[in-house]
Amino acid sequence: ARSPSRPDTRSAIMAADAPLANMGGPVSGFGPEADAPVDASPARLWTVWLVQAVMFWATREIYRRYMREPSVVPPRSTWLLWLLNVLLTVPCWLVDCPLKYKVPKIGYMLERPLSLAKLRRVAEQRTGLSDWGESPTFPALFERSIKRLNEVRPTPFGRLVTFDYLMRRLITRLEVVDAAKRLSDTTTAPVVVVKAAPLFVMGLPRTGTTLLHRLLALDPAARFPKTYELLDPVNRKNYSHARRAAYVDRKLDLIKRVVPHVEAIHELGAEEAEECLLGLGVDVPMLPPTFRHLVREVVEELVGNDADDASAFPDIGPAYELYKTQLRIMAAAAAAASEEEEDSGSSQEKQKRWCLKCPAHVPFVGDLLRAFPDARIVWTHRDPRESLPSLGSMFRTFADMCEADDIDLQAIGREQLEFWSAAVRRADARLAGVPRDRVAHVKFADTVDDPVGVVERIYAHFGWTVSAEFGARMRDYIEANKATRKKIPRHLKRYHKYTLHEYGLTRDAVRTAFAAYYRAHLDDD
Repeated sequence: ARSPSRPDTRSAIMAADAPLANMGGPVSGFGPEADAPVDASPARLWTVWLVQAVMFWATREIYRRYMREPSVVPPRSTWLLWLLNVLLTVPCWLVDCPLKYKVPKIGYMLERPLSLAKLRRVAEQRTGLSDWGESPTFPALFERSIKRLNEVRPTPFGRLVTFDYLMRRLITRLEVVDAAKRLSDTTTAPVVVVKAAPLFVMGLPRTGTTLLHRLLALDPAARFPKTYELLDPVNRKNYSHARRAAYVDRKLDLIKRVVPHVEAIHELGAEEAEECLLGLGVDVPMLPPTFRHLVREVVEELVGNDADDASAFPDIGPAYELYKTQLRIMAAAAAAASEEEEDSGSSQEKQKRWCLKCPAHVPFVGDLLRAFPDARIVWTHRDPRESLPSLGSMFRTFADMCEADDIDLQAIGREQLEFWSAAVRRADARLAGVPRDRVAHVKFADTVDDPVGVVERIYAHFGWTVSAEFGARMRDYIEANKATRKKIPRHLKRYHKYTLHEYGLTRDAVRTAFAAYYRAHLDDD
C-alpha cells in the first residue's frame, strides 16, 4: 500500500502526458508503447541513410549553384579518381578514429596531420641511412611546407600522393648525401668533372620552356636529366636503365589515368628531359603538391609584411649545391656505362654540357649562379596576360588531384600575380651584372613559329655550332611532337581553357604589376 503522503509519480506523469496522448501518443519513453521494439530493419536503415544522402546532396547543390562565389569551383574528378577516393575513404576513417586502427601497407601514409619527424623516420628505415646533411634550408623549408599542407583538407588520394612524394624526396636526400661521400673518394668511384658550362632554360611557367629544353637536349654534345634519373639519381640497387624507366612509366601512367587532362598541360615520360624541380626538391619541396605553398609564403612576405623583392624569397643556395652533387652522380654513372661500351666513353662524357630547365629558376637565379658560376642562361618571354591564366589552370589541375575543398580561382590568380611579378624583378636585378654574352632571351611566339631557328640563334649567341645531326634530330622531334599533340582527345583539352577574368585578373592589373618586365623584354613587339 502506498503512503497517502507520497504521490504516485508514475500516475502524475501519465496525467501530464494525457493531453499529448490526444495528439498522437505518449511522450517517448513513457506509456504503454515505451517497451515496443524499434524498427531497425535493414530496409528502414537504408531508407534513413538514403534520405540523409539526398538531403546532403541537395544542400550542397543549392550552395554551389546559388550561394557560392562564381570564382570558387569544386575539384574536377574522373571516374577513376572518384573510385580511388571512395576505396581509400574507409582506411582514412580507420586511421583517423581515436582507436587508431592499423591499416596494412598504406595506413601510415594516410595519417594526418603530416609529421616531418615521421617522414624522416620512414625514410631512414627504408634506406638504413641517417646522415641528412643538414643545411640552412633543410629541414626548415620542409617544415614550413608541411605546416602549409596541414592547413589544407586533402582527398584520401591526395593524402597518399603527398606523403609518397615527400617520403621519396627525403629518401633521395639520404641517398645523395651518402653517395656524395663515396663520390669524393677517388679510390671507390670516379670523379667526373664536366668541362662544358651548363645551359639553364628558365622563364615564367607556360612560356615554352619545356619545348625549348627538349629541343636543346637533342644535341649530341649535350646531356640532360631524365625523369627516372631525377627520381632516383643514385640507383643504389643497380637496376638497369630499362627497369628503372619502366617502373616510373607505370607510376606516370597512373597519374595520366587519374588526371588525364594533365597531358594537355605537360607531357610526362620516364625518359623525357625533365626539369630541375625534382632535383631541387630534396632540399626544398617544390613539386605541384607543395609549390603553391611556397608561393603563399612569399606572397605573405610581400603583401602582409611589406617585404622587398630581395628579402621575401628564401635563400635556396644549398638546394642548388645539392642538385650539383646529383648531377655529378648522374654524370659518373653515365661515364661508367660508356666505359663498358667503348674505351673513350668517359672522355666523351666529360665534353658534354648539361642542358637543364626549370621556371622556378627565375626568382632564384642568383642562388643558381653561385652554385654554377659559369652557367649560360636562356630566358623565355611571353605576355604575362597569356601565361598567368595558363599557369593558374595548371595549379587548378593539381588541386583537382589532391584537394577536397572547393578551389578559389581568384586566390590562385592573386598569388601568381604577386609572386611572379616580384620574381622577374628579382631576376632582372640579378642578371644586370652578368655579361650579356652569357644570357640569351627568347620570345614564346618565335619558339612556336620557328623552333629550330630559335635554337640556332641561341647557339650563335653563345658561340656554339648546330651540327647537321642536331638539326635533323630537332626536325624529327617537332614532327613527332605535332602528331602526339593531335592525339590528345578534345574533351581533355577543354580542361585547359582559361581566361584572365576567371582568375580575378584584368589586363590593366597585369600590365601594371609587370610594368618593368614589359619595358625590358616585350614592348618592342
